[in-house]
Amino acid sequence: MLKVSSIFYSIQGEGTHAGRAFVFVRLYGCNLTCDFCDDELHKTTMQEMTFDEVFTEIVKYPAKSIIITGGEPTIYDLNPFIDYLHERDYFVSVETNGYMFDNIRNADWITYSPKEWDTVKVEGFHELKFIVDKSSPVEKLLALESDKPLYIQPQNFMHKPNMENVHFCVELVKKYPQKFLLSLQMHKFIGVD
Repeated sequence: MLKVSSIFYSIQGEGTHAGRAFVFVRLYGCNLTCDFCDDELHKTTMQEMTFDEVFTEIVKYPAKSIIITGGEPTIYDLNPFIDYLHERDYFVSVETNGYMFDNIRNADWITYSPKEWDTVKVEGFHELKFIVDKSSPVEKLLALESDKPLYIQPQNFMHKPNMENVHFCVELVKKYPQKFLLSLQMHKFIGVD
């Protein structure tokens, strides 16, 4: 059984796969309580569903790519569900704060978005994504050594961009073009979930 907050079809607005259509499976719960979290559903809405029940919802959409998100997906062992999706020829991506990489080791793509910048892990993922605002300690990101793509994403409002933070991040990418890539949360600019 999975604790599901929502299943929806949209455009990935962040990171390497920005612009691609995905089916999003948002899971309930998180191990953190970030004040900048832009999703409330993972705290308030939950339905226990079997893999088959989740798949019945997924197949309503034409995309063969899934993003498992939250909250924090790795509070659950998702490898059996990821294997279930692989058996049905789906590409599976997971967005995580890095709580328990072993719980998603079978995923095709892992986006790691650490919230604690002093103890960033160095393996178990495909890309890094940091939520940045104009007061963020960017020197910690500059000191970080990684061979993975390193995205900085402006800390935005719940349903729309924070243009002050967007401009701050754009300037950082321009100043450090060998270090940072920009992730914009495209979905907030075009007004979709």
